[in-house]
Amino acid sequence: RVDAPRAFDFCDFSRWIFSPSGTSSGRPPMMTAASAEGTAAREARDEAENEVNADPEEQVAFLAKWNEGKTRAATCRCSHICLSSTQNISRALLCAIAKAAVYQSAGKIFGDPKAAVAPLAADLVAYLEGDKGGGAAGAGEAGVLTDLQRNVQAWTTSKKTTFASLGETFGGAKASDDAAEALEKSLFRGDGWSVADRERVTRELLLRYDRECLAHCEETFETPEELLRHKVRCSFRPTQCPNDECVEVVSANFAGAHDSSCPFKPLPCPQKCGEDVQRKAMRAHLDAKCDKRPATCPFAAIGCAARVDAGTLDAHCRDAAPAHVALLARRVEALGERNDASDQKTAALAVAVADVAGRMTSAAREVGGLERAAQAAETAAASAHAAAKKTEKEHDALLAGVAKAIAALESEAKKQRMEIAAVMQAVDKLAQEVRGKK
Repeated sequence: RVDAPRAFDFCDFSRWIFSPSGTSSGRPPMMTAASAEGTAAREARDEAENEVNADPEEQVAFLAKWNEGKTRAATCRCSHICLSSTQNISRALLCAIAKAAVYQSAGKIFGDPKAAVAPLAADLVAYLEGDKGGGAAGAGEAGVLTDLQRNVQAWTTSKKTTFASLGETFGGAKASDDAAEALEKSLFRGDGWSVADRERVTRELLLRYDRECLAHCEETFETPEELLRHKVRCSFRPTQCPNDECVEVVSANFAGAHDSSCPFKPLPCPQKCGEDVQRKAMRAHLDAKCDKRPATCPFAAIGCAARVDAGTLDAHCRDAAPAHVALLARRVEALGERNDASDQKTAALAVAVADVAGRMTSAAREVGGLERAAQAAETAAASAHAAAKKTEKEHDALLAGVAKAIAALESEAKKQRMEIAAVMQAVDKLAQEVRGKK
């Protein structure tokens, strides 16, 4: 196995690594115009010297080996990349372009963020590739993967206009975020920036920034057979999720993480009912379908204390039918005894009510007598009043006598009324007890 220097385009890589100039700078063939011209001049000079000094047969042999090496480098190098990393980069690019488009259209009456997507996408790609200041500070070169995120954020911030900043300052931040989110969803479907172009750019950026090969593989081999053996065990090889109904394709190094959260992953029921249930359907299974979920016997209210679950409830009802019937019989017997006691109390209350009724009749008679006495007193008062007209002195004496008589009668009537009220309260209390017992 031969460890080859970093390369981004297969053909350019093969021309670079097997170039007669013998460069060992370790840099890929992504150079400025000046460096490209210098390389071409050196290659032309080396070729001229080879033509003068080299033996024709040796030159032919050298060229044959050179071509063989180029073919081997182009065909015996692993090209697997981490699919999760490319997805993350793709989402970061879409988010940055959507925010920048919303920023650029802020304050414009007829501004349409979608119209700015294409030029912004081209500008972002150029920035990240180093053509417009992206990458390492002042060098025009890409750094490591962490630099990619920092460069994307820096580019997004640079696109924020004064109107956008003022809008966020005065309460428009949520509206701006909502608009950016809606545009990002549209871009994800390919509106304004085709999915194929986005995937190509994402792959190129990952290869450009991942200098340490943390998210892709560039191992090279002497023979195609060795490459094939490596590809079947490469940690970045694409793998289909083995769970039924799941269509996700992830890199092998991320397969475990995906499997730990895959909604289609079959899991054993935690209540040990024996079924394997998909992760997304586990809650519904535990609440309504699991045979081991707790259940209550329908005869628990009358004394059945058996602990059952949904799967054994029917069998319990069948097997414990005699015991349930016995519980029902005891409950009916207890209700009969309570009914007899209630009947006895009702009879006692009836006697008490009859006694109270008799007392009420006597009280009514006494009240009638008092009313007649009052009428007689009123008649006497009227007679006394008529006699009082004869003389003022007789009138005063008569009034004093009548007043005393009336006061005595009212006092007696008040006592009678209090007795009647006490009797009525006793009757109401007995009546309430009768109703409660029934």
